[in-house]
Amino acid sequence: MNTEPVVLIVDDEETIRKLLKARFERDGFRVVTASSAEEAQKMVDSTPDLGVIVTDIRMPGKDGLTLTAEVKESHKHLKIIVMTGHGEKSTAIRALRIGASDYLEKPFDIEEMTHAVTRTVNEYKLEMRNEEILATAKVSTPPAVTATPDGQDIWGDSDSLTSSYTVLKKKWSEAFEKEYLTSVLERHHGNVTAAAKEAAVDRSNFLRLLRRHHIDAAVFRPQKKAS
Repeated sequence: MNTEPVVLIVDDEETIRKLLKARFERDGFRVVTASSAEEAQKMVDSTPDLGVIVTDIRMPGKDGLTLTAEVKESHKHLKIIVMTGHGEKSTAIRALRIGASDYLEKPFDIEEMTHAVTRTVNEYKLEMRNEEILATAKVSTPPAVTATPDGQDIWGDSDSLTSSYTVLKKKWSEAFEKEYLTSVLERHHGNVTAAAKEAAVDRSNFLRLLRRHHIDAAVFRPQKKAS
């Protein structure tokens, strides 16, 4: 079973749709396309495993900003990357304020777009994995202590419950992040540059993450044989 999220490309220009679809599929993504916001909205409701939407802003009929607002209202978990015209910084900011995860200006660099999609897909997968872990933890590991020494039920207090959820989410998020960093370093034999490229993270930020989790990339590099 393929667990990779589906990427939806929304653009009224067929050339753009074909270009992005071909490139994303070459990189291993599952891709569907729509030529309008109206068509995209129908696909959002009918496409299993949809995770990321890449949409143009300026399209005939309903525009990309409206699509972004409507999708985020009904499907908050979906990630959206918007494509704006050159110099439309204010439009990009509006998109981010209503829920978009990222934006790129047209004409975009295909490598930059691919990195943005890879990064956003990874963010989506991380969030979904965290939600699964949290759901499992809440079912399988109920709190051993449900009352304070004076007999007050701590789980009856919404603030206590929210605090516990937040702490648990942070704990599992950090654990998953460390596991991901370790696995990508193993695949690239400790090559930080290659690992950062796969993770779609700047090398400097990747190194910062390694330091935060006390991970030494040198551990994963092949040992030189003694002469």
